[in-house]
Amino acid sequence: MKLGYSSATAGIYNIEEAFNIAEELSLDFIELTYEMSHFLPLVQDVKTVNELKRQTGIELSLHLPFVDLNIASLIPAIRRATVDETLRALEYAEKIEATTAVLHTGSFFLYQPVKQERSLDALRESLAMLVGSSPIIALENLAVFADSVIKGPHQLKEITNEFKFSNCLDMGHAFIEEKHIWTEQSDDLIADYIAILSDDIRHLHLCNNDGLVDMHSATDNGLIDYSRYKDFLTSFDGGICLEVAGGKEIVRQSAEQIRSFEAVLL
Repeated sequence: MKLGYSSATAGIYNIEEAFNIAEELSLDFIELTYEMSHFLPLVQDVKTVNELKRQTGIELSLHLPFVDLNIASLIPAIRRATVDETLRALEYAEKIEATTAVLHTGSFFLYQPVKQERSLDALRESLAMLVGSSPIIALENLAVFADSVIKGPHQLKEITNEFKFSNCLDMGHAFIEEKHIWTEQSDDLIADYIAILSDDIRHLHLCNNDGLVDMHSATDNGLIDYSRYKDFLTSFDGGICLEVAGGKEIVRQSAEQIRSFEAVLL
């Protein structure tokens, strides 16, 4: 099991502290958030990050930018700005040797007097400019709101295969999507995503919630019963990122729960 955590979601903005926590909890990687390069430019500069990687042996993944951006925007200038920012983030990811780059698939604002297929076309235009990037892009399931362009595992599978990307399965997002009318009906949408995306899943985001709001709670603090997926989690050979809020102790609490599934199987 390759286990890591999102330092920004956990509220750990000091990069040295982020690596120290990963070492203390025996985690394999840290997922950095590219936006921090703008909000706090001295926090995760390439030289510092690479030196800490060298000292600790801890790997990295990167969440590509999404704040104030929309890769499926119907406004060309916004879409182009999003692609340009994503390309800059991919250059950063390559410099820090990130293993995976996680990408959101954009939004369609419902009041626009055009069909949603226009946003799908816009998304395809953007993704075409990212093909062949390094590291591998993992498209994340995002449909926690009705305005998400990509909904359900079948649609995500189709767009992923079209551009030969991989996937990041966010189990918290899938659980919220299951509870809303804009998605396909399912008694267990997390299991459906696992089955349909299958070998395309390269990365996981784990947290918990109440089925309504993306709360980023500890994995054992919400309505998702992660024990239902223990066989998948313990056999998964990609990165399992704890995307939980609340600091080191919530990361520790979540890591202990997920690792307990391995102990049960021993």
